Amino acid sequence: MSLTWGQGNMWDSMAALGSLSDRLNISWPISSLKDGISVSEALDRLQGLLSSLDIFRASFDTESVRQTFRGEAGIEVRVTEAPADVVPVRHGYNTRKDPACAELASRAFGMDEPQIRLGLHHAGGIVTQINVALSHLAFDGSAYRPLDRLIRAAVEGRETSTLGMQTAELVGYEQSADQVRRSDAVINGWVASSKRLTPGRGLMSMTPGAFSVTILRSRAAAVAVEALALRYGVSTSGVVVSALTRTIRRHVNSELSALLLVCNNRSHPKLTDFVGQTIGNGLLVLPNENPGDRFAEYTKSTYARTITTYSRARYDCIKWRDALAELTAKGLATDFSYYFNDVRSDRGIWAGLESGLPDLKTLLEESSITTVGRRDMGDATLFADLGSDGHELILQWVCDDTQIPPAQAASALAALESLLVAEALEV
Repeated sequence: MSLTWGQGNMWDSMAALGSLSDRLNISWPISSLKDGISVSEALDRLQGLLSSLDIFRASFDTESVRQTFRGEAGIEVRVTEAPADVVPVRHGYNTRKDPACAELASRAFGMDEPQIRLGLHHAGGIVTQINVALSHLAFDGSAYRPLDRLIRAAVEGRETSTLGMQTAELVGYEQSADQVRRSDAVINGWVASSKRLTPGRGLMSMTPGAFSVTILRSRAAAVAVEALALRYGVSTSGVVVSALTRTIRRHVNSELSALLLVCNNRSHPKLTDFVGQTIGNGLLVLPNENPGDRFAEYTKSTYARTITTYSRARYDCIKWRDALAELTAKGLATDFSYYFNDVRSDRGIWAGLESGLPDLKTLLEESSITTVGRRDMGDATLFADLGSDGHELILQWVCDDTQIPPAQAASALAALESLLVAEALEV
């Protein structure tokens, strides 16, 4: 069977990373289950559910670039006695603080195995918690929500909701004449835009090298972003994208003219319950800036373009990648190797923080910028990943050391925080 539009990037990355793909695994616990579910009942119900989902029966043929499906899903499930002295971990996405979840996610998934592992904790044969680990290359960040709902309902013996679009139906939908025309129109528009922009490094494939990871943790920035979002009538992500691109232009690359947004298509009605990857990278063509331009106007303009980019995020990823590769080979590609990913799963998570505006300068003292590690493979000059623990803005930069050394990354993140705070304090 052909790949869906979102799967080309997935399989390419899995092949390139190999055993290193474990760093992209995600995990979480499912606790607070209905009382009295036996291990045998849970195992039977899980196997029945997961065998009905195409993504867990898929394997990939690297030569023909096609996927095939087994009759059943051979899911690995580890059954262990729940430690008596461990407090159940709060349900949440990518909870590495739970040792069992972290251990499940510690090994890479092979291309010929289901992209999920499960663990059952039990006390006296009664299930107390289910641990889930997924390959993030096979599942975008919001896929855990429908999957969590399905697993919980199945294990508790409740009727599961009607499953959304599965692989065969999705492939047919994407290959229909109307969808192909829409996809081609989006890609052609982006290609035309890229030819008018400043040529740059182009699209990067997964490449060996030195990529440092630097993280800004700042409650002051979260307060500032929430205040600015309310003041300007935009989303918090819109404020962060604007601050990010203005900072890059001023401190990293003055000719930055476009940014690749990692687009999550879960809002698409036909894809709400599709358990698999629906991500595509969308091209955000940045507005021109003059030295005296106010941040408010720049943010509103960038936000409007960001909304357009996300709304066009249903397209053939493989055609887009091939078009970019062709532009790069001709020396016509703009610098598409700057990526932005917004992984905050709970919208409105900073609601109310704007009340801390009077204490903003004091909150700055709590901020930290730390280079936490280095990776030996990467696919971007700069990959910016936005997260939050509910009170802080957590912005992670993964930078190619040959283009953006760690000291420069730290300095730029400090400048980004200063920009947000200064704008928030301006009346």
